[in-house]
Amino acid sequence: MTLWQWLGLAVSAAVLCSAVRAWYPPMAGLCAAAAGGMLLLAALESVGGVGDLFVRLSDLAGLKEESLQTLFKVLGVSYATELSAQTCEDLGEGGLGMKVALLGKLCVFSLAAPMLVSLLEMILALAP
Repeated sequence: MTLWQWLGLAVSAAVLCSAVRAWYPPMAGLCAAAAGGMLLLAALESVGGVGDLFVRLSDLAGLKEESLQTLFKVLGVSYATELSAQTCEDLGEGGLGMKVALLGKLCVFSLAAPMLVSLLEMILALAP
């Protein structure tokens, strides 16, 4: 499907969720979660070739494979956390969504910490 078709699906789902919310509010959250899942699967399908591009660029730049893996992990954790937090908020659990976002930030920091240490070591090696 094209981007415009997916955007149309998202708007249609939003209208449907609003209509369902008037009759049966708990079902509206499930409708939004299902639409979000479908959109996520579409996004994952469309970015399949980006990984190969990053591998080629890292080879050209001379980056370690570990750095690229860490980058992919950070991106995955960030997107998954954001989706989870927004889904919690859509379901009326804003407090839980904020805690999910905080957990994601802590996970990103723990994943990126070794890269930060490596960067600091390279900077200190260049300093006189």
